[in-house]
Amino acid sequence: MEDTQSAQAIQAQLEELRQNQAALEQALEQRKKEEQKGFVAELRQMILDRGYQPDEIGTLLGGGKGQRQRGGKGSPKTTSNYPTYANPDNPEQVYTRGRRPNWFTVKMIAHGFDPENAEQRLQFKEQHLIKVTD
Repeated sequence: MEDTQSAQAIQAQLEELRQNQAALEQALEQRKKEEQKGFVAELRQMILDRGYQPDEIGTLLGGGKGQRQRGGKGSPKTTSNYPTYANPDNPEQVYTRGRRPNWFTVKMIAHGFDPENAEQRLQFKEQHLIKVTD
């Protein structure tokens, strides 16, 4: 039997799926952060149990004060001709241009914007992100 759903009904289902995906991606990101905090607490306790100071071990691992943390991008480049935007929920997450990071897409969908629409992307950046550089 042929499916007789209207284009509008299919579009509504697609939008609902996008919102569900955004919610699931946010839940996944939150769970990862929680697990990471638990892991860090376990690691800190192991370090203390062995008689070391976490700061000393952190320095040996390359995460000491004054050093860029592994995986970090550092501060946004100020020599770019394009504005840089930061996530107000996590200022370490920045976007300048090019491929959109996952957090950007998830946040757009969660606020009801279409990530594929350039005009909506611009509107979203102005309304929901922090402009770091011009």
